[in-house]
Amino acid sequence: MAQVASNSQLSDDEKLKVAARQFEAMLARQILKDAYKPILANGLEMNGVSAEIYRDMIVRQLGDAVGKTGAFGISTALQGQLAAERLAKPEDKGGQE
Repeated sequence: MAQVASNSQLSDDEKLKVAARQFEAMLARQILKDAYKPILANGLEMNGVSAEIYRDMIVRQLGDAVGKTGAFGISTALQGQLAAERLAKPEDKGGQE
């Protein structure tokens, strides 16, 4: 996300969109990671490190797909909320009130 903030080629709206999608992907990965633990533990013949690596690969790919497509709708809602807050705040006048 720090790379997005420092990218001067992107407009503020584009930065907001990218950051919101990255957040949705990160949240999806966390949800999927917890959801897959019991499924993969019982359904795979693999134990230990190999099962964990496989689970992490699945979770990363699914989370990234959710973030790219906006499947959960979180990035759209977050973009709308942050854009509304940005419009509601008065412009910074260099510290003058």
